[in-house]
Amino acid sequence: MIEFYKYFKQEFKLISSDKAVLSTYLFTTVLIVIFYSYMYSNEIITKMPAAIVDQDQSIVSHEITRMLEATPQLDLDYKSINLLDAQDRLKKGEIRGIILIPQQFSRDLQKNNHPSISIYCDASYMLYYKQLYISAVTTIKSFGYQIGIKNMMSQGLTKDQAISVTQPVKGISYPLYNINGGYGTFLMPMVFLIALQILQLSAMGTMSGTQRERNKLNNLFPLAKKRLGSIIVVLARGSVYFLISLFIIIIIIGFVMKWFTFPIRGNPFEALLFLVPFILSVTFLGFTLLNFFKHREDALMVITIFSIPSLFLCGVSWPTIAFPEWIKCISYFIPTTLGVKGFLEITQFGATFEEVKSVWFQLWGVTAFYFILAVITIRKFVYI
Repeated sequence: MIEFYKYFKQEFKLISSDKAVLSTYLFTTVLIVIFYSYMYSNEIITKMPAAIVDQDQSIVSHEITRMLEATPQLDLDYKSINLLDAQDRLKKGEIRGIILIPQQFSRDLQKNNHPSISIYCDASYMLYYKQLYISAVTTIKSFGYQIGIKNMMSQGLTKDQAISVTQPVKGISYPLYNINGGYGTFLMPMVFLIALQILQLSAMGTMSGTQRERNKLNNLFPLAKKRLGSIIVVLARGSVYFLISLFIIIIIIGFVMKWFTFPIRGNPFEALLFLVPFILSVTFLGFTLLNFFKHREDALMVITIFSIPSLFLCGVSWPTIAFPEWIKCISYFIPTTLGVKGFLEITQFGATFEEVKSVWFQLWGVTAFYFILAVITIRKFVYI
């Protein structure tokens, strides 16, 4: 117990005395979490600049324009009859899309020739494309629905009869969990854990590279040379990183998610309990990897590369059922894969701890795997 406390205190002093490690691990993680949360706090885009090109200039086209202007997602300040002018504005980035009402639109509508309205979306930005397309298509469908009812009523049907004929089956949409379809609610819970994993591993690697450069490893951890001594060293040093990461997670769940109104539908204490093996698995993974870093900068260059693969392997941006089996197997050895899965189920889906217990035990399996590797490698690559 005395040796445990000795190495715990020593590791804490090493971290607090290294400004680069302290800023990367603690301050940068918290700043990134708050900054990204602020950037996506609006959830959905409103008042997106777009152009309406009305080449018909009829009462009908003006009615469609009025309906489009009433949507909160679009800001149709630019109106014209010239498509080329609108295209120039789109290329300059002044607008994010164009809605074109062609000539003779109202006449074709009266003749039942099924006229079309063209929508030009900026597909280089997913959110811009989504907002313009959904807003325009919804408005146009609503307008077509109204025209259909008027045509039926002109044939002698009542309004209720016309509605029944025009829409015999009424679909009702109930969005689950991410009710507003917000990008922040979708993305940020995953980013929280990935940012913590990447920055903690980077900080641990930087610390190890510094000790190697200064040839201090043998003097700092002599107990690792003894039988079972490496276990005490790993546990003592790991406890420091565990407490720091746990503190960051408490800030995320207790402050950041509430401040930026990201939903926490499950029990926050159960979410915190679920993340205990996640933090430990990241810590022991760090001890396994840091033995391969000979220089201070190696960790930043190597670990940062895996931030994007970690994002994809979580299965949020791309479904895991579309993964090849061998990639799916590899993904389970990355702590964020299981960590994000359980964290999302508790915070976003409202799952209880009992419902995610199987994932929790799998995380403990990953933790045990990396703990064994950490104990082995700390002797083989550092002390022998």
